[in-house]
Amino acid sequence: MKGIILIDTREQQFKHITNELDRLQIVWKIKKLSWGDYSFEWNSKSYENEIVIERKGSLDEIIGNFTKGRERFKREFERAKGCKLILIVESSMEQLENHEYRSRMSPKDLKSFLNTWCNKFQLELIFINKSDACNCMLNCFRNYFNGGQHE
Repeated sequence: MKGIILIDTREQQFKHITNELDRLQIVWKIKKLSWGDYSFEWNSKSYENEIVIERKGSLDEIIGNFTKGRERFKREFERAKGCKLILIVESSMEQLENHEYRSRMSPKDLKSFLNTWCNKFQLELIFINKSDACNCMLNCFRNYFNGGQHE
């Protein structure tokens, strides 16, 4: 039995992920996850309460979560306590440093928010090119599973 990638029902604009999963012939399904955007099943066992990936498509999206959607975003991470959380941002640190996003939030303030949230919720933060997002996600799941952290 191969694994299945789980994609939360609320996830948006993920065609680049499913296109790559299809190309790699990896099965995926849409499922309501309690938190996060992606997780996986292996041999009919779900790991959605053990490891999840929260994907943000841009710096502006994560800024929106820190400002307008702050309470909802915070509650989601609080519910996920005890679960390995990986935050993937489809952008680069250079784009952050160069203020290559629409928000008026300064790069210094954005980095401060990211550091605070990563420390508070034990998030692993990964900046990634959009074209590499699927493979990054698969590697995160593979490393978790092969590392024996699931036992």
